[in-house]
Amino acid sequence: MRKALKFTFTIGVFFLLLCANKIVLADKIAMPTVTYQSQVENIGWQSTAAQEQISGTVGQGLRDEAFKINLVDAPDGAQIKYQAHVENLGWQNEVTGGNIAGTVGQALRVEAMKVSLVNMPGYSVEYRAQVENLGWQPWVSDGQIAGTIGSSLRLEAFQVRIVKAARVESISLNKTLDTLFVGNTDKNLKAMITPENAAVKTIKWTSSNPEVASVDDNGQVTGVSAGEVTITATTVDGNKIASCNYTVSSINNVSSVNINKSTDNLKVGDFDTLSANILPDNATEKAVRWTSSNSSIVSVDNITGKIKAVSAGNAVITATTVDGGKTAACSVTVLNPKNDGISVSYSANINGSGWQNKVSDGEVSGTVGQGISSHGFKIELLNAPQGAGITYSTKVINGGWTYLVRDGAESNADEPNADIEAITVSLLNMPGYHVQYQAQIQNIGWQDWVSDGAIAGTPYKGLRLEALRIRIVKDFSVQYKAKFEDNALTENPVSDGAIIDTSGQAAKMEGIQVNLENAPEGAKVEYEVHVENIGWMSSVYDGAVAGADGQNLRIEALKMRLINAPNFSIKYQVDVQGIGWTNWASNGEIAGSTGLGLRIQGIRIKVYFDNGTDGSNAINSSPNVTASIFNSTNYKLSEYLRPSCNIQSTNEKAIQLHGGITSNNCVYFSSTALRMVGINVPTDMCNTGVYTNFLASLGWSRQIDYDLLTPGSICFTVDDDYTCPTHTYVFLDWVNPDDHTLAYVADNQSGSVHIRSLVATQQFDPFAYFMHE
Repeated sequence: MRKALKFTFTIGVFFLLLCANKIVLADKIAMPTVTYQSQVENIGWQSTAAQEQISGTVGQGLRDEAFKINLVDAPDGAQIKYQAHVENLGWQNEVTGGNIAGTVGQALRVEAMKVSLVNMPGYSVEYRAQVENLGWQPWVSDGQIAGTIGSSLRLEAFQVRIVKAARVESISLNKTLDTLFVGNTDKNLKAMITPENAAVKTIKWTSSNPEVASVDDNGQVTGVSAGEVTITATTVDGNKIASCNYTVSSINNVSSVNINKSTDNLKVGDFDTLSANILPDNATEKAVRWTSSNSSIVSVDNITGKIKAVSAGNAVITATTVDGGKTAACSVTVLNPKNDGISVSYSANINGSGWQNKVSDGEVSGTVGQGISSHGFKIELLNAPQGAGITYSTKVINGGWTYLVRDGAESNADEPNADIEAITVSLLNMPGYHVQYQAQIQNIGWQDWVSDGAIAGTPYKGLRLEALRIRIVKDFSVQYKAKFEDNALTENPVSDGAIIDTSGQAAKMEGIQVNLENAPEGAKVEYEVHVENIGWMSSVYDGAVAGADGQNLRIEALKMRLINAPNFSIKYQVDVQGIGWTNWASNGEIAGSTGLGLRIQGIRIKVYFDNGTDGSNAINSSPNVTASIFNSTNYKLSEYLRPSCNIQSTNEKAIQLHGGITSNNCVYFSSTALRMVGINVPTDMCNTGVYTNFLASLGWSRQIDYDLLTPGSICFTVDDDYTCPTHTYVFLDWVNPDDHTLAYVADNQSGSVHIRSLVATQQFDPFAYFMHE
């Protein structure tokens, strides 16, 4: 008996020691890890990195060109697969541990990567990328993308790690109760597993009564017959469960739907409520869901059909029945309440995304802060006067200016994949209105607003234009009143240069009020006055009284400026005691006197559109000109073209450049003349729109005011049958300086200086705009 007990005890100890050894051996089994290596621009293959170490470079601006990844201490049969997205090649085929993903010796950047495990249950691979201009991205796992696609950004470094996969802790559904009609399918039942990084997220869906409702492997529930049913989701890992109870009802199906109106016209900020009529009247489910084709123009309440006009443009509101998906639509036009309802609508073609939805009136089209280039724009006017239009041209990086297009046409159509770096935009046949636009530029940000044919962007610098804002502004006016001693403010305001004075009574001015009329949203006028015994007082705005109210003290000087009104300026002139009317001052300059004890006795104020020059500063074309004018390109051009022999030789060179063709040589003629006076114009310059943009890139100003014409200005005509200027000529002088109808000009249409009428007809504008230095 004792021997048996001893034997049994010995065997027990042996098995205990064996189990203990197994436990020790199990503790000593290494955790699977990963090693990896990068091929880096100018460096080559780096040393091997392991488990969360950085492979590649950070802060050196060097691209990863290839990489290799290996498993260490992994179970038998386990593999690691990985894949590289390479510049100009896209996604390469998957490779396994130790093989090269990417390229070697081709100077191509890796832009993104994907990594996954095979035959390693219970483990997950996690990785993240350091990307040009973006820095370190968040960790991703198991076949997700690290890096960027379509952004042309290099992957500079990465990290990889093997981690134990998480077990499922719980499951929940996005709803626990719902109703369903026979024959309908609910595709919105969703399951959420905790934690999110659980290794096995497989779910088994079951129905408590498939004769009432069935459920497929994706959790989509279909009503079969009237009754009650429970749909249950069970996790494969851990058998965690969650349920939703459905009531299934019989249904009288919807046959059609219509909306109470098919079109609607609103102004920005207006509301309306659309209603849907469902047939038949006894349909079981009459609910509809409302959607907008462009919620940035018209938003809609998904349930009630209440719409709001957000910005100018066109959008389609659609009502879709819950039962059967029947649809009806209403087309909504939104007008800008300012500018007589005239708006501008535009959209951008974005690298990797295509054409965006249209936006309008100062909204952003394109991308900001994403490092993505634009490939084209479409721009059009809404509710514009008959005959009005908008033209635009873009310049591509490493290329030239595209042809002018207009009214919604696609710019850059001939090079739809080229990056844009600059744009010009102009209005046609819209006197009193201006188009303003602002560009978001790579490494610069938002530039200042420009207008009416000026260049937005950075031509010839290779920086991409990433976004654009455009708006229409209308000329506006300034109104003003003045208070003189012993009198109230003038009863009625005056505007736009009208004189307020004391009618010879030499009374002192004690206060002024200035206000803008019909100004763009956000614009205001700031003004301040210098007062007897006080000095400069604090600035006031928009109709407030400037002056020492009730103290009987004279105003001696003043200054004004506009705020939030780009390309507009304000100028003002005062009548000073004993001196008379001063010269015009503008934009914060002092008008009047300080320290002399002289009162202001009169005032007048103007607001004007200032696209580089003001009419009061126009160059006088009389012989009394300054030396700087003699040195200007325009003066040299006009003097060169006055002799007939020069016109004839220039025309001969133009014909040669056009391959011997004697017609349509106006641009060849004008650009040849410019080369003769020292301007390096490309010899293949032959298109009026491209010519316009080239001159603008030299800093030449684009104008439409006859009063600013000076000898040597290059003029452009427009025929209403065409979308861009059809002829160009060089202005030399007026036939009669007091009658701006006939001009002396030089072009390819005559062998000498000849007279041209500048009077517009219904079909032809002989003077659309001009360019000068």
